[in-house]
Amino acid sequence: MADNINFAVRTLELSDIPNIVSYWLESSPTDLARMGADASKFPTAEQLEISLRSGIGQANHDAQTSYLIWLINNIPIGFSSLKNIHFCQTGEMHLHMWDASYKGRGYGGILFCLSALKFYEKFKLNSITCEPRSSNPLPNKLFSKIGFPLTATRVGASSELSLICELNQYTITKNIAEEYLANLGLNLDT
Repeated sequence: MADNINFAVRTLELSDIPNIVSYWLESSPTDLARMGADASKFPTAEQLEISLRSGIGQANHDAQTSYLIWLINNIPIGFSSLKNIHFCQTGEMHLHMWDASYKGRGYGGILFCLSALKFYEKFKLNSITCEPRSSNPLPNKLFSKIGFPLTATRVGASSELSLICELNQYTITKNIAEEYLANLGLNLDT
């Protein structure tokens, strides 16, 4: 699967902002419903761009939100975000692939694990959780395949853009992410 493919994650750059804005504001109603996103809560394109720009270059200990861009052969294809960051403590992780041509190939798990490891390092975290909509098969299948434990199911909103819905809470552990990547024979250089 990963032969001759370079997987990497990097911090958000100005050139990435249009892709994230388009991802949110141009997703189909079906995709938004699957994710549990509430379009009525979305900011305008300009507001979203300003918000994303404000996080670039922010000191790690001050950050509330951080983005890592997913790269395959140096091509940006999606992102992970870490929200509700409590430096040296916890954060809540999200995952999104804007280039659908890469979905279903097993790349999301690799890039998610690389992102988790980078977030652990960058913010000196003790724990990360991720709460996808329980009826969304894509992340739930991915987390099960990787081996992240499902620790709770609850009704709530996973972010400021979310519907109130049933969520599965996964504990994203550093050792499981490292083991998953090692079992695939991948370099852990993030």
